[in-house]
Amino acid sequence: MKVLVIGATGKIGRRVLKSLAKSHQVTALIRYPELQAEYEKMGARVLTVDVEKELDKGIHEATSGQDAVIIAATAGADGSSKEIELLDRNVAMKAIDAAKKERVRHVVLLSAYGADQPDAAPKEHFNFLSANNAADEYIEHSGLNYTIICPVTIVDGPGKGSIEASEDLSDASDATISETDVATIIAASLDNRGLYGRRIEVKSGSTPINEALDFDSRGEVATGGRTTLRRPQR
Repeated sequence: MKVLVIGATGKIGRRVLKSLAKSHQVTALIRYPELQAEYEKMGARVLTVDVEKELDKGIHEATSGQDAVIIAATAGADGSSKEIELLDRNVAMKAIDAAKKERVRHVVLLSAYGADQPDAAPKEHFNFLSANNAADEYIEHSGLNYTIICPVTIVDGPGKGSIEASEDLSDASDATISETDVATIIAASLDNRGLYGRRIEVKSGSTPINEALDFDSRGEVATGGRTTLRRPQR
């Protein structure tokens, strides 16, 4: 499978790329030319794009001919307003547009737990969750086969390899998940047709990742995303 990883230089995107490069034809979209050789050594085809100046052209060039696209570009909850707007909103939406134009089979979008209700979050996280809210809503109405991954608070450290996953996760206010496990979830979602049309909330848990993501065996029908998603105003 030909897979484009957007946000490949981030901690999660890098782990996703290294995992997929073992069995897929992976293209890495990166911002920094000095990293090209490093990513090529991982087995990736590399496209360097200045997403501040050539986003439209670069995204479409990168997406052309791909079977799947992983959108993992994020400034994080502690990122600056400028980076959040650029990565979590603009890059995500432009990538969705490009994937639709190129008829990509599956798009996996990294979002965040709480993105469906930005107003309920601490004020300092509003911009981040609002941007992810907009990208979530945009892909839900795109007509694409999509999967949205919404991790709770992400922490450093090795993965447990076990999680809890649900379209409506409960008791997640103080929950965490390692960036390693998030990357594993994204990679595992790629070939999982049972996750098409789903917005999955994930946290560290006791169920092996592949089992936790096997929604078909539970007999749960995909809801096609949450119809309650809204663009908040503040």
